[in-house]
Amino acid sequence: MKRIRIKDLKDFCRAALVKEGLKEEYAQIVADVLTETDAYGTHSHGTKNLHNYIRKYRAGGIDINAEPEVVTEGLSFAVIDAKKALGMIPSVKAMEIACEKAKKTGIAVVTVRNSCHFGAAGYYANIAAKKGMIGIAMSNVDPNMTAPGARGMLIGNNPFAYAAPSKSVPTVFLDIAMSNVASLKVIQARKDGKEIPPTWIVDKDGLPTTDPSRYPEEGAMQPFAAHKGYGLAVMVDILTGILAGGATSMGGDIVSWVFQLDKPNNVCHTFMAIEPTLFYNEKPVADRVEEMCVSLRNAPKAKGSDRIYTPGEIEWEKYIVAEEEGINLPADVMDSLMGLSEESGLELKLI
Repeated sequence: MKRIRIKDLKDFCRAALVKEGLKEEYAQIVADVLTETDAYGTHSHGTKNLHNYIRKYRAGGIDINAEPEVVTEGLSFAVIDAKKALGMIPSVKAMEIACEKAKKTGIAVVTVRNSCHFGAAGYYANIAAKKGMIGIAMSNVDPNMTAPGARGMLIGNNPFAYAAPSKSVPTVFLDIAMSNVASLKVIQARKDGKEIPPTWIVDKDGLPTTDPSRYPEEGAMQPFAAHKGYGLAVMVDILTGILAGGATSMGGDIVSWVFQLDKPNNVCHTFMAIEPTLFYNEKPVADRVEEMCVSLRNAPKAKGSDRIYTPGEIEWEKYIVAEEEGINLPADVMDSLMGLSEESGLELKLI
């Protein structure tokens, strides 16, 4: 594995996007989101995708000149039309607006429609948490998951994240999708010729299978915890596509951002910010969250276990290492970045 410093990776991503024609301010936003995600160790949603975002710009599936616009707003809500922009651009704007409004009203909700893949939901929840607030972020996606009793790709595995400020680590946060596993793991197993657990996907008849050889042409991912993951995926679609007046996973207007580069992704996002001091101000929220985390970490351990992690703690440990030693780039991320480096003529400054 190769290493690269956080700043150098951000500079590379920003320069590649600017060279493509994206204005500097927006290129910096995208570079920050993708690089920070890699620093947390979530490489599936980090800079690995940058080259494909650029390909999608070129194919017309993203408007490189788009200016996301607030089309409706009130004291504690807003709706943004992304206008086919890359998802990080309206998403950062949306969470910043949510935080500003929540400071006055206690809670604010901002939705985004007509957007594209926004990367890792946890990044946006952490925007609020780093300001001392509680943040929630979510997005619908193209249909890739089945539902109990169904067959085929019916609904997206719609990601959801929350974050809250803490003390021993900057935030407590969780970022999950509603499927049992990421589809990339199924595709990798197919490439490796390996069987998979029967809880990962269903076959063309809607039945659990250990054979990934026909995915994604046939079958679909399974929701985690059966009806529970399915129900939460529906919740995300209600709070994104329905609330924003945009597309839903089930409506037929959301297509894969990566497999159909020439078509708009059409996804919707929702961001919530909560100002805890307007609810309870006798003790800082970070102190109370820390007390909760200490209780969890000090709970009785299972046999053979020497540690209990709180949500996001593993990611923050990786982030600290990345700050000190650089980000470890897995082979697939390295290949993608090197391909972009060779194509663009921009140097990737590895350590």
